[in-house]
Amino acid sequence: MPGNYATERKGIAAVQARLAEIELIWRETATGDFGIDGHIEFIDENSEPTGMMVGVQVKSGQSYFNGETDYNVSYAANEKHQKYWEHYPVPVLLILHHPDRKETFWVDARQEFRTNKAPGKKIVIPKFNNFMTASVEDLFKNAGLTQTEYVKEIPDLLAYMLTRNTGNAAFDMSFFDLFCLGMTNICRSLYFGMDLALKIADHKLAMANSPFGVGAGHSEYDFLEDYIRFLVSQNLVHANYSDLLIDLEMREMVPEFIVPLSRRGTALKNLISSHEDDLIGKGVLVATGYRAAQEAFVEIVEMSMFPRFERVAIVGNALKSQQK
Repeated sequence: MPGNYATERKGIAAVQARLAEIELIWRETATGDFGIDGHIEFIDENSEPTGMMVGVQVKSGQSYFNGETDYNVSYAANEKHQKYWEHYPVPVLLILHHPDRKETFWVDARQEFRTNKAPGKKIVIPKFNNFMTASVEDLFKNAGLTQTEYVKEIPDLLAYMLTRNTGNAAFDMSFFDLFCLGMTNICRSLYFGMDLALKIADHKLAMANSPFGVGAGHSEYDFLEDYIRFLVSQNLVHANYSDLLIDLEMREMVPEFIVPLSRRGTALKNLISSHEDDLIGKGVLVATGYRAAQEAFVEIVEMSMFPRFERVAIVGNALKSQQK
């Protein structure tokens, strides 16, 4: 039975054993915690805890496999679990364990609900999602773990950003350009969107007196996606990476967002300003009212709103009249 303590513990034990194999920390919650059995913490290459977590709910027992097919197994979540997992601050891995067959499958339940992949609260887990063969990258993908190498020192991070560019004169920009020109909210936040990239590319063409226009293809879109993953992997911003993945992978579009700078992001911004001060002090640059790392203003384009003002008023009045 699902409620059998020994059966439940077999599932937890199987999960713990696999996590020990791939050198991740398992932090079990107190008995009776609603919807979460524990958390997995990511360990870096120096075997140090990072604070990057995913939640885990383990369901162990043969009854959870009733109605399975050759290709998948499903779990019917109740409304309370759906709301809890969907709004949980970190990804929630739902793990189904068959104690007799020793088979264990998993899926990110939070992402399933956020992307409307779970119709009628029913989560379908493909059997190729084998927890016992899942990699660390698989488990932490929606938490923001990417394959980008983590650069510890801020000066090295800056050096990398200066050299990471498109290599396309018709879409000329670097990670440094996108970071500095994306500053907003008194440099406490960072903006990114396709419009920012197009403005940078267009301005550089104008500076070069180029007769050609902006040109971008798959490699340029890949560059922008790499920039987003870079921001997250280097912990420069506080971003909900799982939401960004919905645009990147499901909708195949470049996301648009404003996110707070992290402590490292602020340190990077301060380092850029410090170097600029040195250049001014040496007479290389003239002090002006503008800085490299300075906020820009982001606003809703009135053109996209103007045709809708009247429509919003009409719909609002109609809905209010229906409530009388």
